[in-house]
Amino acid sequence: MGCLLLVTRDATTRGNIDAYPARETACKKQCKAYPYNPITGQCVAASLIHTRLIANTTDGKSLVTQASIRAVGACAPSKLLARLPAGVTGVAGLAGSGLALAAQIAASQHVANKFLLCLPKRGEGVAIFGGGPFFLPETTPQTDVTSTLAYTPLHSRKGSPMYYLAVKGVDVNQTAVPLPAYALDTGGVVLCTRVPYTLLRPDVYRPFVKAFDKAMGRNKDAKVPGVAPFELCYRSSMLSNTRLGYGVPDVRIRLDGGKDWTFLGSNSMVDVNDKTACLAFAEMKGAKPGDGKVPSMVVGGFQMENTVMQFDLEKQRLGFAKLPFFTACNNFDFNKSY
Repeated sequence: MGCLLLVTRDATTRGNIDAYPARETACKKQCKAYPYNPITGQCVAASLIHTRLIANTTDGKSLVTQASIRAVGACAPSKLLARLPAGVTGVAGLAGSGLALAAQIAASQHVANKFLLCLPKRGEGVAIFGGGPFFLPETTPQTDVTSTLAYTPLHSRKGSPMYYLAVKGVDVNQTAVPLPAYALDTGGVVLCTRVPYTLLRPDVYRPFVKAFDKAMGRNKDAKVPGVAPFELCYRSSMLSNTRLGYGVPDVRIRLDGGKDWTFLGSNSMVDVNDKTACLAFAEMKGAKPGDGKVPSMVVGGFQMENTVMQFDLEKQRLGFAKLPFFTACNNFDFNKSY
């Protein structure tokens, strides 16, 4: 039986994520909790415990000190860790509930209920709780990336832990994809790191794929049969390369608030083998066009890579910014001083 502490904060409570084993807690009266594995969908009955988390703190450049955080958690059997990445010893919830990690840190340390994620393509990423700053070590002068964020409202739905975005349209190569009038108004658009690649409901996917295929122009000569779950695939040696990935049409999501989230080649194309690259968007299986019970779009982890995302749960907004080509989420080392 083990517990995972995923914690952070700063000199005012921000930090890089670290894991420590929790001590066994014995109680005569214990409440039941149901820890959940988001990959397998399995949950088990466990004991709810009061404990303290140990958090590394940072000023956005380097580690400052440690903090002790009062928290509520649950211990679960090791079998619940099935199919999680190697070395993972638990799961921390980041939804908008009062027991989510960000909310518990905010309540314990009297800081803002917000958290920042920077997901890497490889190596270790960054999670900061309680706000910024968050500096780019490769820039001169150093840049606080939180000052560069664009913001769009975060929405919620009753009974759902998901984070929703209001999307006004989808563009390929700066041209609007002709979607059905209802397509983006039903089901919503959600963010989900456990989904590897962005999923589109059929009524959004089909026009999108058609628009991208058309925008590829002369690159159509590089087209090869699809590789599941992807439909549009190309001979990678025939695609141009840039510092921002393959030179393919950009994909842009037009968000509420007048902001755009643009995916260039590094976040729109994935190498499925050493000869083939595919458009990293897949059709949502089992969903019906216009079905309001399922999202019209699920933005997956691949599309979020090397993008700084700040979830401000007090102001109900998402701040986001793509990192410059010369740096990445795995470049941040809070054990160094910049």
